[in-house]
Amino acid sequence: MNSTQKPPRGEHELEQYVGRLLRAQPPRQAPAGLEARVLQQLALDAARPWWLQGFSRWPWLARMLFGIVGAVLVLLTYFTTDRLGPLTQGLQQTAPAGALRSGAQLFSDFGHSLQGLGEIIARNIPAAWLYGSAGLALVLYAALIGLGAAAFRTLFDTTPEHARY
Repeated sequence: MNSTQKPPRGEHELEQYVGRLLRAQPPRQAPAGLEARVLQQLALDAARPWWLQGFSRWPWLARMLFGIVGAVLVLLTYFTTDRLGPLTQGLQQTAPAGALRSGAQLFSDFGHSLQGLGEIIARNIPAAWLYGSAGLALVLYAALIGLGAAAFRTLFDTTPEHARY
């Protein structure tokens, strides 16, 4: 900006000023091998088979067939899910389904037993001990992280000693 030219005050004036500056810039030249690389990539893209290109580049017959097959699959899905209710009810009456239910009941009973054990422990151990052991676990965990970081720095740090400080 010249010393004789006053700075732009409004947003519109600033926009016009920046536009004039940008239009005054000389066009930039592309790198030497860029044109050859772009043309080579365009040729590779054009040589790809039609089914690997975008859907809009497929032949019209393939697009129509794809639409028809898609609609048929949607209808087939709709009609088969309508018939799945009686099928699942029939499967629930079979022996394998009963075995699965008994296995699930076994896991449920195991979970209830663990819950009862936790309630017994919570009633019989003082709260101070629980809080103290949780605090000790956190301190030990922090020490583990610190020792791991120190070991890593000792074994794998390749920074020269004079450059560290």
